[in-house]
Amino acid sequence: MAAPMRVFSRKGITWHCRRAAHQQSKAKYVAHTQRYCTSTSETESKSTDSVATPGTFKQDFFRATENDPTNQTLKHEGQFYSIPLDQVKSILPVGTSTKWQRLIQPFQEASIMVRRPALEVINYLKQADYTNPPVKYALYGKKGSGKTMSLSHIIHYCHSQGWLIVHLPDASQMNYKFKFDYIDNYSYKDSTPYECMYDQPVYAAEWLAHFKQRNHKFLSEITTTEAYIWSKRETTEKGEPLLDVVNQGLKRPKNSCDAIGVILKELEHHSMSGKNRILFAVKTVNGLFAPLTNIRKPGGYVIPVAELTLNMHFKNFLRGNWTNGAMVMTVDSQNTRNQPNHDFKPLHLLQKEGFEFLDPFVPIFVDNYNEKEMESCIEFYRHKRWIENDTVVTEDGRKQLKFLTENSPGLLTMMSPTM
Repeated sequence: MAAPMRVFSRKGITWHCRRAAHQQSKAKYVAHTQRYCTSTSETESKSTDSVATPGTFKQDFFRATENDPTNQTLKHEGQFYSIPLDQVKSILPVGTSTKWQRLIQPFQEASIMVRRPALEVINYLKQADYTNPPVKYALYGKKGSGKTMSLSHIIHYCHSQGWLIVHLPDASQMNYKFKFDYIDNYSYKDSTPYECMYDQPVYAAEWLAHFKQRNHKFLSEITTTEAYIWSKRETTEKGEPLLDVVNQGLKRPKNSCDAIGVILKELEHHSMSGKNRILFAVKTVNGLFAPLTNIRKPGGYVIPVAELTLNMHFKNFLRGNWTNGAMVMTVDSQNTRNQPNHDFKPLHLLQKEGFEFLDPFVPIFVDNYNEKEMESCIEFYRHKRWIENDTVVTEDGRKQLKFLTENSPGLLTMMSPTM
C-alpha cells in the first residue's frame, strides 16, 4: 500500500495546493507567451485594425508623448514610453525584469511605465550636488510592485545623460545561482589581503562583458593610476586605458575578480576629476549582507557571503568614498536566500549590519498600481492583445482583475492572459 502523501501546513493553507496553483498559473503564462510569439504578425494586423476604429482603445490615455526620460514629468505618470528596440541591448543589457524581457518579442516594443518613484529619484538626481559623496537611494516595496522597472527607468535616464553606469544586476545571484563557480583566491602581487577568500570567475567574466558593452567609450579614455601585475609575463602599466584591465579579466577568467576590484578602485580615483558622473545601480542590495551562500565545499563547509571576493569589492565601492555620482538600489525579498521574506521594509531585509552600512540613505517606497496606472496597463495589454477575453475589460471584469491581483504589476502581467 502506498504511503499517504505528506501535507505541509502553514496558517491553514496547505503547501502542496499553493505550489500546484502557482505552477499551473505559471504554465498558462508561458504557454500564452509562446502562442503569442508564433502569431505576432497576425496580432499586429489585428491591433492595427482595432486602433483604426474610433473609440476601441484609449490610445492617448496609456501612451506617453515623451520618450526621453529627461523631459518626463508628473503629467506623464501612468503612461508607457518606448525604448527603440535597437538600443535596448546598449541601455539595459542585463538586470531588467524577466517578465518584461519575455514580452519584448511578442509586443515588438520595449515599453516602460512612467511611475512616481522613478520620477522622484530622477528629480533628485537633477538637483544633487555632485561635489559631495554620492547620495544613496533605496527602492523598496512589496513583491512584484515594480521596483526593478523603476530602477531600469532611472538607469535609462542616466544613460541618456552620458553617465558611466556600474550595474550589479542582482547581488543575491552571487550567493545562490553559481553553485559550483568558486576557486581559492590568489593574488600574484600580494596574497595577504585576499587570504581565505573565494573567487567566482564565471560570474565575474559575465559582469565584465556587460560592463564593457555598456561603457566602452569611457574605458578608452580613463587611464590607470598605478601599475598592476597579473603574472610574471602580464602587467598593466600606469597610464594605460582601463579597457586593458577589462580585457585582462575577459582573457584570463582567473584574474576576473581582481580585475573588477581594480576597475572599481580606479573609478573612485577617476570620480575626483569630475569628468564623468557615475551611477552605481544595485538590484537586491540586501543580498550583499546575507549570512551564507549555497556553495558547499567538499567536506560540508558552506562558504559565507563575506568570504566572496566580489562581495568585498562591491561593498567597498558601496561605502561611497568617491564623488560625482549617485547610488540607486532596490531592497527585495524575492531573490534572497536564508533571509526572512515576510516583510518588505529595508530594516527587516537589510538587518542591522546592512542598515548601518548603508546609513544614511533615502528610502523610496514603490507601491502597487494606483487607479490610473492600473487602467492604463489594462488598456495597454488590451491594445497589444495580451488580454484576449473581452469579458475581462468590462466593468465587472476590471473589478475582478483588480481584486485578484491587488493592483500588483507582476500579478497583472501573469494573470491577464490566463483569465
